[in-house]
Amino acid sequence: MTTNNSTLLDTIQQGFRITVGATASLVETLQDPQKRQGTFQDLQQEWDQRASQWAQKGTTTETEARQYVDQLLAQWRQSLPNPLSKTTATGSNNIIDFATAKRELDRLTEEIATLKGELAQDKPGTEG
Repeated sequence: MTTNNSTLLDTIQQGFRITVGATASLVETLQDPQKRQGTFQDLQQEWDQRASQWAQKGTTTETEARQYVDQLLAQWRQSLPNPLSKTTATGSNNIIDFATAKRELDRLTEEIATLKGELAQDKPGTEG
Protein backbone atom coordinates (compact mmCIF):
# COMPACT_ATOMS: atom_id res chain seq x y z
CA MET A 1 0.00 0.00 0.00
CA THR A 2 1.36 3.44 -0.88
CA THR A 3 1.57 6.39 1.46
CA ASN A 4 -1.40 8.11 -0.19
CA ASN A 5 -3.58 5.02 0.24
CA SER A 6 -2.46 4.67 3.84
CA THR A 7 -3.25 8.31 4.56
CA LEU A 8 -6.63 7.99 2.88
CA LEU A 9 -7.41 4.84 4.87
CA ASP A 10 -6.33 6.54 8.11
CA THR A 11 -8.55 9.53 7.34
CA ILE A 12 -11.55 7.33 6.61
CA GLN A 13 -10.94 5.31 9.77
CA GLN A 14 -10.63 8.47 11.86
CA GLY A 15 -13.85 9.83 10.35
CA PHE A 16 -15.62 6.58 11.21
CA ARG A 17 -14.34 6.71 14.80
CA ILE A 18 -15.40 10.34 15.18
CA THR A 19 -18.89 9.46 13.94
CA VAL A 20 -19.19 6.46 16.28
CA GLY A 21 -17.86 8.48 19.23
CA ALA A 22 -20.20 11.40 18.55
CA THR A 23 -23.16 9.05 18.22
CA ALA A 24 -22.28 7.28 21.50
CA SER A 25 -21.93 10.65 23.28
CA LEU A 26 -25.28 11.79 21.90
CA VAL A 27 -27.02 8.60 23.06
CA GLU A 28 -25.45 8.90 26.53
CA THR A 29 -26.45 12.55 26.73
CA LEU A 30 -30.04 11.79 25.74
CA GLN A 31 -30.30 8.93 28.25
CA ASP A 32 -28.84 10.82 31.24
CA PRO A 33 -30.78 13.98 32.23
CA GLN A 34 -27.89 15.36 34.30
CA LYS A 35 -25.40 14.84 31.51
CA ARG A 36 -27.86 16.34 29.02
CA GLN A 37 -28.27 19.42 31.23
CA GLY A 38 -24.49 19.76 31.58
CA THR A 39 -23.94 19.37 27.86
CA PHE A 40 -26.55 21.99 27.03
CA GLN A 41 -25.06 24.37 29.60
CA ASP A 42 -21.61 23.84 28.09
CA LEU A 43 -22.98 24.50 24.63
CA GLN A 44 -24.78 27.63 25.85
CA GLN A 45 -21.62 28.94 27.53
CA GLU A 46 -19.56 28.22 24.46
CA TRP A 47 -22.17 29.92 22.28
CA ASP A 48 -22.26 32.97 24.56
CA GLN A 49 -18.47 33.16 24.52
CA ARG A 50 -18.33 32.85 20.73
CA ALA A 51 -21.11 35.40 20.29
CA SER A 52 -19.23 37.84 22.51
CA GLN A 53 -16.01 37.29 20.55
CA TRP A 54 -17.84 37.75 17.25
CA ALA A 55 -19.55 40.91 18.48
CA GLN A 56 -16.22 42.35 19.59
CA LYS A 57 -14.62 41.43 16.28
CA GLY A 58 -17.61 42.92 14.46
CA THR A 59 -17.21 46.17 16.36
CA THR A 60 -13.51 46.32 15.56
CA THR A 61 -14.13 45.49 11.91
CA GLU A 62 -16.90 48.08 11.68
CA THR A 63 -14.60 50.75 13.12
CA GLU A 64 -11.78 49.83 10.75
CA ALA A 65 -14.14 49.79 7.78
CA ARG A 66 -15.55 53.19 8.74
CA GLN A 67 -12.05 54.65 9.00
CA TYR A 68 -11.14 53.15 5.63
CA VAL A 69 -14.25 54.57 3.97
CA ASP A 70 -13.63 57.97 5.59
CA GLN A 71 -10.06 57.95 4.26
CA LEU A 72 -11.27 57.05 0.77
CA LEU A 73 -13.85 59.83 0.86
CA ALA A 74 -11.27 62.34 2.08
CA GLN A 75 -8.90 61.37 -0.74
CA TRP A 76 -11.74 61.55 -3.24
CA ARG A 77 -12.79 64.99 -2.01
CA GLN A 78 -9.20 66.24 -2.26
CA SER A 79 -8.96 64.99 -5.83
CA LEU A 80 -12.07 66.91 -6.90
CA PRO A 81 -11.51 70.34 -8.41
CA ASN A 82 -12.54 73.15 -6.09
CA PRO A 83 -14.95 75.43 -7.97
CA LEU A 84 -14.22 78.25 -5.53
CA SER A 85 -10.47 78.31 -6.09
CA LYS A 86 -8.93 81.22 -8.00
CA THR A 87 -7.15 80.81 -11.31
CA THR A 88 -3.41 80.69 -11.15
CA ALA A 89 -1.16 83.15 -12.93
CA THR A 90 0.04 80.40 -15.23
CA GLY A 91 -3.49 79.57 -16.28
CA SER A 92 -3.01 75.92 -15.44
CA ASN A 93 -6.10 76.07 -13.26
CA ASN A 94 -9.12 77.18 -15.27
CA ILE A 95 -11.42 77.31 -12.27
CA ILE A 96 -12.42 80.68 -10.83
CA ASP A 97 -14.48 81.59 -7.85
CA PHE A 98 -18.11 82.64 -8.15
CA ALA A 99 -17.56 86.29 -7.17
CA THR A 100 -14.86 86.73 -9.81
CA ALA A 101 -17.06 85.12 -12.44
CA LYS A 102 -19.96 87.42 -11.53
CA ARG A 103 -17.77 90.53 -11.74
CA GLU A 104 -16.44 89.42 -15.12
CA LEU A 105 -19.96 88.73 -16.37
CA ASP A 106 -21.14 92.17 -15.19
CA ARG A 107 -18.17 93.84 -16.91
CA LEU A 108 -18.85 91.99 -20.16
CA THR A 109 -22.55 92.86 -19.97
CA GLU A 110 -21.68 96.56 -19.60
CA GLU A 111 -19.25 96.31 -22.50
CA ILE A 112 -21.91 94.71 -24.70
CA ALA A 113 -24.39 97.43 -23.75
CA THR A 114 -21.82 100.11 -24.62
CA LEU A 115 -21.03 98.49 -27.98
CA LYS A 116 -24.72 98.12 -28.72
CA GLY A 117 -25.24 101.80 -27.99
CA GLU A 118 -22.33 102.77 -30.24
CA LEU A 119 -23.67 100.61 -33.06
CA ALA A 120 -27.08 102.19 -32.73
CA GLN A 121 -25.52 105.66 -33.05
CA ASP A 122 -23.47 104.69 -36.11
CA LYS A 123 -26.42 103.17 -37.97
CA PRO A 124 -27.37 105.06 -41.14
CA GLY A 125 -30.66 106.86 -40.91
CA THR A 126 -30.34 107.69 -37.25
CA GLU A 127 -29.70 111.13 -35.96
CA GLY A 128 -26.44 111.82 -34.36
